[in-house]
Amino acid sequence: MVSGEAAAVEGLRTAVDFYADKAARLRQQRVDLEKELAQVDADLASASASHDHLAAALEEITAGAESGPDAPGDRSDGEGAEAQGPASDENGAARPADPPQQAATAPRNLQLGQQVLQVLATAGRPLRVKEITEAIGRPVSGKQGAAAIETTRKTCKRHVTQGRAVEPEPGVLAIASADSGHVKGAA
Repeated sequence: MVSGEAAAVEGLRTAVDFYADKAARLRQQRVDLEKELAQVDADLASASASHDHLAAALEEITAGAESGPDAPGDRSDGEGAEAQGPASDENGAARPADPPQQAATAPRNLQLGQQVLQVLATAGRPLRVKEITEAIGRPVSGKQGAAAIETTRKTCKRHVTQGRAVEPEPGVLAIASADSGHVKGAA
């Protein structure tokens, strides 16, 4: 029976070695997949940021083309019909202003802009761009976070340029008040 035990021990050693090699291969495969996933995450963050920037540029270009002197009343730069005066039909008769664009149908960059303004309006204090990004539910860490923070920063800068927000110090923003003279079209 000693020879049977020796054969069993040898068989178990072979199985142990087999599974040790298999576990090592799987660990290496996992490391490789984690590296690939990190690269995919970085590519996704970059593509998302590029999409946001290009969509914002497209929105600005199309809004600029549509908001010329003969354009209808709806403007996507945030100045509503009240700031422009009442809309009129081709005969010059007053007509109701176009309804505001619903968030569900708004382009993604317009939703981000509205979310940023909402956060600033309800914060009660100036916020850093990272705080704004976090408040709207976007990532703030890693490569995706860096891209999201950069997109939010550019949106905030656009709001400052358009007079909807103020930047009391670099990277810190607050909603512009109507009496501060910073808001376009404010009475």
